Amino acid sequence: MCPQCGEQMADMGFDFKAPKMKDIKQWEKVRILFENGFNFYSCGCCGPGYRPAELKEVYKFIQSARPKSEGEILLEKIKRQITR
Repeated sequence: MCPQCGEQMADMGFDFKAPKMKDIKQWEKVRILFENGFNFYSCGCCGPGYRPAELKEVYKFIQSARPKSEGEILLEKIKRQITR
């Protein structure tokens, strides 16, 4: 539980560095990343990998970093065949 607001806290990982309390955009970025399955865990040697620095980069990052479903992969193959 958060000592300041009493809400449940999320385990963001060893490499997570909390933004300043008043930095609303950075907290929104953290919320969006967490809700989409991204955290800040690593083995401790290299960090968790790239994470967007700014809120405006989050959705592009999520689209490029999330695994694609079998259906999405199939659609990409079909599009490539059509454009040949």
